[in-house]
Amino acid sequence: MKKGKAIHFSVHPTPMKPGDTQQTYHVRHCQDYVMHSRELREHINSYTLISEGMFEMFLDTLKREIAEQLLMGHGVHLDGIGRFCLQLGTKKTKDEQGRWCTKTYTAPSQLTGHEVTVDGISFVPDKEMLNRLQDGAHHFVRDKGEYEQEVPRGELLKTLADYCQQHGSFTRRVVQHLFCLSRYKADQLLTDLVNEEYPKYYRQKAGTTWVYRKTGT
Repeated sequence: MKKGKAIHFSVHPTPMKPGDTQQTYHVRHCQDYVMHSRELREHINSYTLISEGMFEMFLDTLKREIAEQLLMGHGVHLDGIGRFCLQLGTKKTKDEQGRWCTKTYTAPSQLTGHEVTVDGISFVPDKEMLNRLQDGAHHFVRDKGEYEQEVPRGELLKTLADYCQQHGSFTRRVVQHLFCLSRYKADQLLTDLVNEEYPKYYRQKAGTTWVYRKTGT
C-alpha cells in the first residue's frame, strides 16, 4: 500500500492553436482547500513558540516590504523560499463589442508609460523549496473527471448565485476552483458571462484582479 500524502490531479485538453490537428492533454493539480492567514496563524501557533500576534506583525511587515521593494525596482529573494519579481503588462481596452482586450502595438514608440500597468508578481521557488515538494513522500491520484467539461448554464448561474450570497463577489480563481477549470477556460467563460445582452454579473478591477458581482448590487 502506498504511503504518504496523496496529491490529486485532473486531466484537461490543451487549447488548440490554428493548424493543430491532434488534441493534446495536460495535468493540473486539484486544489481542494485554501488555507487563509488566520488558519495558518493558528496552525503555526499550535506547534511553535511563535505567537499569533508575532505572526500577524511579521506578515504585515513582509507584505509591506515586498511591495515597497518591488516598486523600487528590486527583486526580493527569501532564502529557502524563492524570488519575487514585479510583472508588468499593458492596459486592457474595450473593443467595438464592449469586450476587454489587450491592445496590439506595432511600433516601440507606441508603448509609453501610459500604456503600462502592473499585472502581478512572478515567483520562482528556490531549490530547497522544490526539494521539499519533491521528496517522494507522496503519491498521485487522478480525480474522477476524465477531462474538462463544459459547464451547463443552469449549474453555472446557481453555483455563482449561491457563492455570491455567502461571499458577495467572486474572482476568476474562485470559478477555476468551483468548476475545476483551467485559467483559460475560466477567463473565456467569465468574459462571455459579463458580455451577454442582459448580463447578470459585472466586473471591476481591484488592484490586478477582476472582481465579479451580481448586477444591481
